[in-house]
Amino acid sequence: MKNSSGIGRKKRTDFLLVSLIDMPEENQLFMSEDSRATPEWINAEYFKTVLQKCKNDLTIEVQAVRVRYALPKGENFASVIYRAQVVYRRSGEPVITSSYILKGVAESPVARQKLGEYDVHGKEMDVYQLVIPELMRLMKSVGELSELYPDALCVDRSHEMIILNDVLQEGFVMVDRTKGLDATHTKMSLKAMAKLHAGSLKLVERYPTIFDRYTTGMMNRKTDAFHLFFQSTYDALMDEIYSWNPEWHYYANKLAKLRPHYLEQGMTVFDNDSADDLRVFVHGDFWVNNLMFKYDARGVPIDMLVLDFQYCCYGSPAIDLCYFFFTSSCDEIRQNSFDEYMQYYYYQLAKYVKKLNCSIRFPTLHQFQQQIMKKMFYSVHSSIVALPLHLNELAEDADLETLLAGDERSRRFKRAIMTNVNYQKIIKGLLPTFDRKGLLDKLD
Repeated sequence: MKNSSGIGRKKRTDFLLVSLIDMPEENQLFMSEDSRATPEWINAEYFKTVLQKCKNDLTIEVQAVRVRYALPKGENFASVIYRAQVVYRRSGEPVITSSYILKGVAESPVARQKLGEYDVHGKEMDVYQLVIPELMRLMKSVGELSELYPDALCVDRSHEMIILNDVLQEGFVMVDRTKGLDATHTKMSLKAMAKLHAGSLKLVERYPTIFDRYTTGMMNRKTDAFHLFFQSTYDALMDEIYSWNPEWHYYANKLAKLRPHYLEQGMTVFDNDSADDLRVFVHGDFWVNNLMFKYDARGVPIDMLVLDFQYCCYGSPAIDLCYFFFTSSCDEIRQNSFDEYMQYYYYQLAKYVKKLNCSIRFPTLHQFQQQIMKKMFYSVHSSIVALPLHLNELAEDADLETLLAGDERSRRFKRAIMTNVNYQKIIKGLLPTFDRKGLLDKLD
């Protein structure tokens, strides 16, 4: 079934909590069988301990546990995701069957080492345990009753595991990442982003050091773990453009001249270099696959959730805005409506800042647009590195090791994603826009 915008609601989806494919309803919780073995310790005894503690009921007995990988190999780079169907009962009550998502550290040694430099899992455990409950309390205190984030049953630090209630059971689904979001979905997402950012402004007033540890955004000066991945993907596009008709070589030459400055200009986006500019709790990976929507009977979205806080940081809202807008909106919006949607976000942010009674000196719309423009190089990075990966439909070699490596397999994969016809259409529209804004030049 599709909604009126053409965004697939029960098609194959590709990232965190669910991966729906067209199948009978009774089988959707476990989707396809996966021959990979799951950890033996995720069993009835483990869930008995978890449920007794988290539900504060020592009478709980677990009768059965069925564990599967929630996603096929290659669909998630930063974590391992399991879905567990748990059958249990409380004393004197009927049997209950519940589904949970278990999110743990990536399995491969390379992934563990590289992601460890970002502390992706430690940060996310903290966010679910310490930050999200505060954000939810704030929003409910001003009458905002939407949950906005999936509910964590518990954070199990001994196993480095986040256990979430499976929101598929509540009717939340993902949309087709290759289509892009229409105006309704895009505005709903920007409104959710504004709630997150506004809530963080209020939290900083109450707890000034609450976000001090969140210093490793996607591009940062503390680790170069992803630098080869970023640079080699950039190079793959540059090389691809040189294979196009000669009129496009102007842009390949611009990218070649920019190349020595590309990583530095990207890291500058994450520098908090002006005390007068807005600083918020940045999600860091705010794109369509980290969003889930619930629909009414007519196919109209009525609620949404924001997932995956592994690359969160404290910085400019432009990080989330540029990344989301250029990776996740449909191309008609992406190519033509940046200022319109930034204005929409600004008014949503202003509304929630006022509702939360934040005491900050809030910028005018003009000042806000100037702040976004200072960080807008991130739109170039998002369009060159993130977007072709998000549009990729090649399962082979789609893993973190391939992205981070510098070998022929890695180069072949990156060349292949740049040949995607949909991506080429999009980037051919964006390159002239970026050039007119001076974003394909050295910025200082």
